[in-house]
Amino acid sequence: ALQGVSVLVKGTTVGSSTAADGTYSINVPTGKTTLVFSSTGYLTQEVPIDDRTSINVTLEIGSGALNEVVVIGYGTERKANLTGSISTLNMKQKENMPITNASQALHGVGGVWVNQAGGKPGQDAGSIRIRGVGTTNNSNPLVLVDGIEYNMNEINPATIETITVLKDASAAIYGSRAANGVILVTTKSGKKGKSEINYSFSQGIQDVTFMPDVEWDPIIYMQNKNQALRNEGKAVVDYSDAQIEEYRNGMATNPYAYPNRDYFAEVLKKGSLQQHNLRFSGGSDKIVYSLALGYMDQDGILITSNHANRYTIDLNVTANVTEHIKVGGTIKSTYRKYNEPASGTEGFFNRLFRTIPIMASYLEDGRYGSVVFPTPGVNLIGNPLITLKEGFNEHASTRTLGKVFADISLPFNMTYSANLGVDKYNGAADKVNGASRQFVPFLTTYHPITKVPNYLNASPYAYSYNDDNLFLSAYQTLNWQQKIHENHNLSAMAGMSYTKFNYNYTSSQVYGFFDNTLTDLSAGSINPQVSGRRTEDVLLSYFGRLGYNYKEKYLLDATVRDDGSGRFRDGRRWGLFYGLSAGWRIDQEGFFKNTRKLDFVDLFKIRGSYGELGNQAVELYSYFPTVNLGYDYAFNNTIASGAAVTSAVEPNISWETTKTYDIGTDISLWKGVLNVTFDLFKKRTFDILRQIRIPAQVGGLTGPVKNVGTVDNTGYDISVSHRNNIGKFRYDLGIEFGYVKNKVINLNGERIIGTRRITAAGYPIDSYFLYEAIGIYQTQAEVDASAKISNAVKPGYVKYKDQNKDGKINGDDRIIRGSSIPKYTYGFNLNLGYGNFSLNTFFQGVQGVNLYPTANLATPFNNGAGVTKEWITDSWTPTNLTARLPILTTATGATENFQPSTFFLRDGSYLRMKNIQLKYNLPDNLIRHIFCKSLSVFANGENILTFTKFKDFDPEKNITQDNLYEYPSLKTYSFGLNATF
Repeated sequence: ALQGVSVLVKGTTVGSSTAADGTYSINVPTGKTTLVFSSTGYLTQEVPIDDRTSINVTLEIGSGALNEVVVIGYGTERKANLTGSISTLNMKQKENMPITNASQALHGVGGVWVNQAGGKPGQDAGSIRIRGVGTTNNSNPLVLVDGIEYNMNEINPATIETITVLKDASAAIYGSRAANGVILVTTKSGKKGKSEINYSFSQGIQDVTFMPDVEWDPIIYMQNKNQALRNEGKAVVDYSDAQIEEYRNGMATNPYAYPNRDYFAEVLKKGSLQQHNLRFSGGSDKIVYSLALGYMDQDGILITSNHANRYTIDLNVTANVTEHIKVGGTIKSTYRKYNEPASGTEGFFNRLFRTIPIMASYLEDGRYGSVVFPTPGVNLIGNPLITLKEGFNEHASTRTLGKVFADISLPFNMTYSANLGVDKYNGAADKVNGASRQFVPFLTTYHPITKVPNYLNASPYAYSYNDDNLFLSAYQTLNWQQKIHENHNLSAMAGMSYTKFNYNYTSSQVYGFFDNTLTDLSAGSINPQVSGRRTEDVLLSYFGRLGYNYKEKYLLDATVRDDGSGRFRDGRRWGLFYGLSAGWRIDQEGFFKNTRKLDFVDLFKIRGSYGELGNQAVELYSYFPTVNLGYDYAFNNTIASGAAVTSAVEPNISWETTKTYDIGTDISLWKGVLNVTFDLFKKRTFDILRQIRIPAQVGGLTGPVKNVGTVDNTGYDISVSHRNNIGKFRYDLGIEFGYVKNKVINLNGERIIGTRRITAAGYPIDSYFLYEAIGIYQTQAEVDASAKISNAVKPGYVKYKDQNKDGKINGDDRIIRGSSIPKYTYGFNLNLGYGNFSLNTFFQGVQGVNLYPTANLATPFNNGAGVTKEWITDSWTPTNLTARLPILTTATGATENFQPSTFFLRDGSYLRMKNIQLKYNLPDNLIRHIFCKSLSVFANGENILTFTKFKDFDPEKNITQDNLYEYPSLKTYSFGLNATF
């Protein structure tokens, strides 16, 4: 049984579609009539009625899929005739999943690495990298929605039809912004002769996947904090034996002052996710339409200050004005808002991870408590509940994309297309630090015994931020196609585009609030600050494509684009980019087609491509010297306002360029039962736009941005799919696998060194630069016989290797290890079905990536913070010489153990069951009475299983942020229904 098969009376708009059990009904005119049966991935069949009243049809799988049309740059192409390396995701595969951002749907797509660092409501988009990281600059791909540059996360995922990823020279048609790959999002439109109303709903609960395993027992905490200080050789500890005994007794008599609670349980709860989507679609020979409405409500896992809403509308209309003129337009509008703690989500988790077990949450009268015993590094950090509940940090944005187009059929098989898009954006919802409206309050906690107040944040302030941006995009193309002598097929396209980005922002801040009652900017009294900026960015482009195929056997495609960017000065603005690709369909050769033993082969194609792509991702006006205010001067003992140039400038910067090479093969067998795609690729990025360093003696200036550096990414992508039906049982299996080796080739002799990372020739970008740990000192004799990082080293401390054998451990002994870029990305799905039941599973993972957790809860007692249980149970003692961790100390008191070293470098690889879904399609005889074409109910599990060696936190975290101060990833259990009328 096939659901959703289109049944159309040939030559008319009369149509229907099959229900979940494959049945359909349609009223047809008398006389000789033909029905057309079609469905994506199957061969279309035309069946004459011949006065019959019942027709059963079996659709063939497979080769019809080769005729699917794939979206490419400024056009489409049959899948069988593609010469580039392209991945296409049909969002039907993600239907009913609890996806809150479109970027999440790209998990597991071949050649694409998506890293969704946490599940923060309203801010849970994933970063996307296509075939590695090619630059030390911005590595984000270019994203276009229905041909217009747009943020894909502003689109309701339920309104997306397909997502196409251009990974090689196929992206060259987008020239200056294609070096990091291109993502083309196509949204849903109406279908001729098929009027439908679709409604889907899902409701789910959410919970954390990983959190640090903290020791919350206050007695164990205090005893081990004292032991850590003794292990450092300290004579004075934080808690006396009398205080510990007092606390032990107080837990029974005064739990407000002497709490014994898990603070994670105090501030975390089960979250919820609810989504509704309603769509009206249909059309006739004259007009087709689609109107979609969406609503999302997400309540996060924090007990407050952690909520997000999204409202979307998507209207898509196309009309045939005449036989030769088609016009249309789309409006996509999103309003979204979310809130977070006053100090920001990362700021809150920093404080939460500093909370110690003896912190009192509340007093008997409801006021916020503090610690009963003074603890170094803790007193001014405060109660996590007060930082969560007091003040606010609210974000909101409205974004609307409007597009109109006209397609005109001209003589000589030519078509002219004109497109205009306007993107209006207000708000600050995508700002990391900017907030639409924020108030950081005056905070007071009280000693749980003496009730003495402790004042925090003596300078409360209000802050407001707002964007008001307008993006204009216009492009026009002229297409021509011609078949010559039945065997030669030519196509050509020429076009131009113009994009203009106007950015405006204003921000204001004021201090001096009397209390936390009045929070408006005008209620502040001191130090008002205001700032704002308006910038303009323009790109003008000319482009073209030429295609040729002979008998659909020999395939050629060439693209060229000339871009002029306002980000560079006159004389350096224009960059020429191009792509060449070719394919050979061996299955179309006579010797192949006429061999009976090979008739199971539907497609056997070899293809290759080469292209040069650009990247203009440099800050606006980087070629101009920038004058900064606020640099005052003293004249005759009087301060006068001043300004200064604080950075050097290179006026001759220009395009960053990527050369991309690809060779691949596409194979389809047994009418699409088995499909294989394999690609080998290499990307070399040179003239990288990056800021270089200059000696401090040169006026104390920061270095200029220059074209310096070369980076290689080499690897391969593999895609395998298999599907089959055995009676009522059906199954399909899909595997996507990618390997990338990232290597810096040249940085003009410079090495970019950070606290724990380095970018240097011969290694991946942002490798780790660490001491090599070779174990733990076991005896004093071993310590005395070794090179040491300081004279405080003792048995139980980490032992580092003296790389240059100079008898001491210092910066010269650091080595390069690990990678911040995964070598392997993969995903696989196994879908099973029987009758009206289906069980779909999707797994996703990365391999060959490292993480380096540090600071609060990654290290013990960090500047007064708490400790995890493993540091108590698994640390070295004189009687536990085989312990995994060094002797228990404080991270800030025994820094010798916590130098950047391979000892704490972790394997960040993981395999995750991203989704499992059970669905049941209700039989037609149960739903036909409510005029329902199809109705399914489903249940999902998202992120419910993760296999990893990394136990400190969720492994899918911000890789370049080494602390753990992040909103954790979430697992979701949801259920819902999907109905079509």
